[in-house]
Amino acid sequence: MSNSSTSFDENEKEKEFGLVDPQAAAEDPTEPEPRDDPRYEPIKTETSTKVTDHSESHSSRGTLSRTQSGTSAFTDISEDSEAKSSIRRRKWYRSNPLKWGPIPSVPKTRQVSPEYTASAFSRLTWQWMQPLMNVGYKRPLEKNDLWSVNPNRSADLLAKKMNTAFQLRLEQKHTRPLLRAMFDTFKWEFIIGGLCQLSASVIQAVAPFVLRYLIQFAVKAYTAQRTGSPAPNLGEGFGLVIAITILQCFQSLATNHFMYRGMMIGGEARGVLIALIFNKAMKLSGRAKAGGKAILEAPPPELKPGSEEHIKWYKKMLKKNRKVEKKGLVGAAGVAGDGEGWGNGRIVNLMSTDTYRVDQASGFFHMIWTAPVGILITAALLLINLTYSALPGLGLILIAMPLLGKAVKVLFRRRVAINKITDQRVSLTQEILQGVRFVKYFGWETSFLERIQTIRKKEIHAIQILLTIRNAILSVGMSMPVFASMVSFITYSQVNNGLDPARIFSSLALFNSMRIPLNFLPLVIGQVIDANASVKRIQEFLLAEEAEETSKWDYNAKDAITINNAGFTWERHPTQDKEDSVAGPGGPGKDAGKKDKIDEKANDKMVQSGSGQTTPSDTTAVEEEKPFEIKEVNLSFGRNELVAIIGSVGSGKSSLLAALAGDMRKTSGEVVIGASRAFCPQYAWIQNASVRENIVFGKDFDQKWYDEVVDACALRADLDMLPAGDKTEIGERGITVSGGQKQRMNIARAIYFNADIILMDDPLSAVDAHVGRHIMDNVICGLLKNKCRILATHQLHVLDRCDRIIWVEEGRVQAVDTFEALMSQNEGFQQLMKSTKKEEEREDEEVDVEEVAAEVTDGKKEAKKTAKRQKKAVALMQVEDRATKSVSWGVWIAYIKAGGGIWVGPLVFILLVLSQGANIVTSLWLSYWTSDKLGFSEGAYIGAYASFGFSQALFMFLFSWSVAVFGTEAGKVMLHRAITRVLRAPMSFFDTTPLGRITNRFSKDIDVLDNTITDSMRMYFLTLAMIISVFILIVSYYYYYAIALGPLFLIFCFSAAYYRSSAREVKRHEAVLRSTVFARFGEAVMGTATIRAYGLQEQFSRSVRESVDDMNSAYYLTFANQRWLSVRLDVVGILLVFTTGVLVVTSRFSVDPSIAGLVLSYILTIVQMIQFTVRQLAEVENNMNSTERIHHYGTELEEEAPLHMGQVRPTWPEHGEIVFDNVQMRYREGLPLVLKGLDMHVRAGERIGVVGRTGAGKSSIMSALFRLQELSGGSIMIDGVDIGQVGLHDLRSKLAIIPQDPTLFKGTIRSNLDPFHEHSDLELWSSLRQANLVSNEATMDDSSGRIHLDSQVDEEGLNFSLGQRQLLALARALVRGSQIIVCDEATSSVDFETDALVQQSMRLGFQGKTMLCIAHRLKTVLQFDKICVMDQGQIAELDTPIHLYDAGGIFRSMCERSGIRREDVLGQVQ
Repeated sequence: MSNSSTSFDENEKEKEFGLVDPQAAAEDPTEPEPRDDPRYEPIKTETSTKVTDHSESHSSRGTLSRTQSGTSAFTDISEDSEAKSSIRRRKWYRSNPLKWGPIPSVPKTRQVSPEYTASAFSRLTWQWMQPLMNVGYKRPLEKNDLWSVNPNRSADLLAKKMNTAFQLRLEQKHTRPLLRAMFDTFKWEFIIGGLCQLSASVIQAVAPFVLRYLIQFAVKAYTAQRTGSPAPNLGEGFGLVIAITILQCFQSLATNHFMYRGMMIGGEARGVLIALIFNKAMKLSGRAKAGGKAILEAPPPELKPGSEEHIKWYKKMLKKNRKVEKKGLVGAAGVAGDGEGWGNGRIVNLMSTDTYRVDQASGFFHMIWTAPVGILITAALLLINLTYSALPGLGLILIAMPLLGKAVKVLFRRRVAINKITDQRVSLTQEILQGVRFVKYFGWETSFLERIQTIRKKEIHAIQILLTIRNAILSVGMSMPVFASMVSFITYSQVNNGLDPARIFSSLALFNSMRIPLNFLPLVIGQVIDANASVKRIQEFLLAEEAEETSKWDYNAKDAITINNAGFTWERHPTQDKEDSVAGPGGPGKDAGKKDKIDEKANDKMVQSGSGQTTPSDTTAVEEEKPFEIKEVNLSFGRNELVAIIGSVGSGKSSLLAALAGDMRKTSGEVVIGASRAFCPQYAWIQNASVRENIVFGKDFDQKWYDEVVDACALRADLDMLPAGDKTEIGERGITVSGGQKQRMNIARAIYFNADIILMDDPLSAVDAHVGRHIMDNVICGLLKNKCRILATHQLHVLDRCDRIIWVEEGRVQAVDTFEALMSQNEGFQQLMKSTKKEEEREDEEVDVEEVAAEVTDGKKEAKKTAKRQKKAVALMQVEDRATKSVSWGVWIAYIKAGGGIWVGPLVFILLVLSQGANIVTSLWLSYWTSDKLGFSEGAYIGAYASFGFSQALFMFLFSWSVAVFGTEAGKVMLHRAITRVLRAPMSFFDTTPLGRITNRFSKDIDVLDNTITDSMRMYFLTLAMIISVFILIVSYYYYYAIALGPLFLIFCFSAAYYRSSAREVKRHEAVLRSTVFARFGEAVMGTATIRAYGLQEQFSRSVRESVDDMNSAYYLTFANQRWLSVRLDVVGILLVFTTGVLVVTSRFSVDPSIAGLVLSYILTIVQMIQFTVRQLAEVENNMNSTERIHHYGTELEEEAPLHMGQVRPTWPEHGEIVFDNVQMRYREGLPLVLKGLDMHVRAGERIGVVGRTGAGKSSIMSALFRLQELSGGSIMIDGVDIGQVGLHDLRSKLAIIPQDPTLFKGTIRSNLDPFHEHSDLELWSSLRQANLVSNEATMDDSSGRIHLDSQVDEEGLNFSLGQRQLLALARALVRGSQIIVCDEATSSVDFETDALVQQSMRLGFQGKTMLCIAHRLKTVLQFDKICVMDQGQIAELDTPIHLYDAGGIFRSMCERSGIRREDVLGQVQ
């Protein structure tokens, strides 16, 4: 017999649907495709509506995309509502009475959940859900159809309740305050749920026992008729049938209420915990974030730094720490716990995974104690039934269960290991997709595919082993009752001669009723253990140290800010978890990457200088870790002065501002702040909200002031470009706006806030110089002129306008004075000015060429791009919509083929039939034995019974195993196809598909293919086969049963369709709303520093609570509609039981009672299976949608040209001569040409600089050369070979590129320079040396330096500074040794010296090679052989620099704008 039990655990799969992949959910919440239930099209606007016609689909107008599949065709019709309703009325309104009447309109506002006011009966049966189900059946549900959360269950209310309880329990010094607080909060619902489950368990145990009396009644009647004695009274039989029916009713209600209560508590707890975690995250101290704790062990103050004793003390500490580490207690002095710290990653993880675990476990928590109670009662009844013959069976179960429990533990361990592999695969996939343009430039697709393939092989292998063990456990677990009943019945037949059908079949039903609690117990225990760990983790987080506002506020103080002898520090780097450190110590909103660089530089300096000569080298371990500090600061800032903070890179400018913003921990001294402050960090933190919301940032909206601010920040033009003006939604992390726009919005926010102190961290760095001047004039010296402005800056043209200048080096203030005074008296300052003067010129140049002219066009382009993207995205999403229909047969066939061929289907089917056959035959045999129908000997009956029982377990295992193995095999094949296809897709695909969606395909959908789909299929087919076989069995003995089956079957089908139409919509809304929670939470955690500096914690916390309520409004409805269905289907099941009972009673004379017993014992287990099958079907459909989407990626994306075409001579290109012949190119069909007939002849070894304003087509030359876009006309020849005739890999592997944004991949420096292992270490090392990344003295084996071949590279290379990444990209091009180098000159943050180094390395390293350099700064290309000036996709001028200068065309005007004179050009040329 299959189990009805897993029914329980699996119907909860639906809940699990929720959140498996938090990352994916957070990835791109703005995209309309819902997160985990993406069967549904994006949430619709009013105009497009889905119509389902089961007879046929037709439309009066509008285009149709029709997909026939199975029984239904769905059409997407876009038109106005009159047309809609007329169509809908025309057809099967007549045939389906439930669709009669008008289509309900979408309500204007959301109503409160009717549960709040529902009557007792309505609550008992979930009748209050009916209106929603009706609407959902007539048309797809919209967000406004969903009721808002029942006020008793709102996050606000419960969070307050929980918080007070938590504080109370803390005061009472409880060991587990959080758990107790949770109990206090949900006490009554929790207790009611427990009582319901207890009564359900008792009834479940007792019902089969009542069966015994019914069978006895049948036996009496049967024998009475055979012997002619008086038959028992009919009333007795009917009485028993009614008793069983009533028990079933109670059990159904009790179970449903237990599940509803459990899940609601889970959902509520999750919501409340998210709110609490968020509030805490807003208050978390930097120290807790970095995993430190207050250090009690500082060197005693009387020790002089640098003295002998001091050094001895450090040595002692080191030894002590080493001892601790040896013991396995990881961590060092002053480190909390494992020193991992609460980085953003961990906090988001708490919010997604841990609260989800609590949610999962609370659903079935009560099973932990009610299941044993039920098992005990069942055991007692078995002993009454079978006397001591029941003991061997019970003994078997007692022995087997702990063993199975142990085996389940092994599964948990394996699962953890698999998750690690999966994470590796997903993060590698994500990295590749983020750098896909780069992967294409270098022709590295195959190398990365191989890397993914090796990880994937390991992953699938591990998953297959896991599923095999799991299926073995399951089939043994499911057959356990069968074996137990076998042992008991055999014993019984030996002790008493013959078998009494009444006792035997009621015992069979009893043994079967143990199946649910037994199978379920290990699962629930596992969940509860997980949840317990999660609660501990959340509690640890809630108890972590909070940031205290260490500064004093005194609004009457004379100065705006006074700092007396204060010291500040950043926190240590979190240990272990490398991934988190990206957002680690600097507090997230600060540009953490920059912060790390500052630290690293500072650390390097400390170590070089013998760390202040205080400690000898052996204690550098202690020193090394030391985070950046600011020491002995004495400063005051007047209420309306403008102060600049300057210093070299890594000197602590940003840190000083962070200290004033309250972001660094104060270690000594005092800070008095005398006014409100606003903070404008260097790294602009932009919310996923409209532009206006980002600027207004929670203040009241004031149109006049807002307009002034927007104009002052030069944002007006940008706003006009945006599709919806300042109402335009900005993508997460500000993706849809350029860096300069982000920075200006950041500035606008600080001004709009209208505080009296404004801290600005290099606000002018990301904007172009002339915009910078505009901001300087209109904002800093304009709107803000009467406020205290503190400005960290590199831009020295600002300094002479400042009242005072603070010069910082290595965390100490070197000098504070006016500009003139410093210039005249301070030599160091003069040096600084000189070196920066050069930089200054360079920065001015950056403006030139491109920007001034292009500023306006740039904005327009940007806007056009966004608009284009949106339009295109719309088109693309149409494709995504295929998820609305049920999955086509083609996908099923592709899935079966991928699993190993078409023969897989029939094979699995045969195994299924065999396992169900064995199941039924076992029980039939038992009934023949009890009535001795076949007249065999006792021994023959026993032997056959035992062998049938074993064959059942075996076939069951084979069926499950084959489904699992073929399923994972199919997953492997389909992923390989999909990822190959995606990497071979043209760039236009990546431009128009949100990265989040692609990653979601490769994480969430593949997770479903690997882990979920085989399970849901197995469960579905098993239970379905089970139900069908039982019905066949019953009908073959009771022909009249067929009459009852017909209508019941119809009711069943109908309620399933009815349920699914609204359930999936609710589910889809829940998925979308959940991603909003993730987005808001993740985003706010990233911006903690900004939020704190503005003091808006409460407002953000409210917005998170609101989004939690929004999510829960849909989440709770999913539970309610599951229960709605359960209650309705249980009625069908109970009617089935009733009919069976009545038939047994009425045909008591004609049918053998042993058959009657068999039928009754089966029908009881079937009741729960019925509703389970409906659920499981929805589940299988859901999961097949993942398959469909992966299949779509694997078969239907367009591809680039092939990687290899024909032979290319191995030495090609020998010289590097390039001929562009009338080249025309556009980025996508239907877009204008970006290169319009380009002719250019580049001789071998020539160096050509390409200049021109933004959008002139400079970068398009690069795309054309690498064939990222195919040409629309013309040709490009390299050394006489037309590149259009060469395979893409052959072409791209022969060219080298130094891209503008250096992309590095996770791994080592070696794997980044040479992923194919084509070069020797020596070559790699010399390229590093040429690129000035290692000094000439360093040797290859010396791994003490920061850069060697095995240095770790983090994701995106974030552990290297931007300059270092730039140099690594250069080294990568040097390694390739190509004859042709294309260089997209980076205007990014390489300081002046590095820039000079890069230029020099390029000159030496690429001598004699052909070089195309796309230049943004004229200075860099003045020494090139020729300069090509691009204008609007054509070449405007092409000649040597000096000729062009003298000719006085565009180039000349560019030079003049950059302040380049003729002698500069000449000087460079010579």
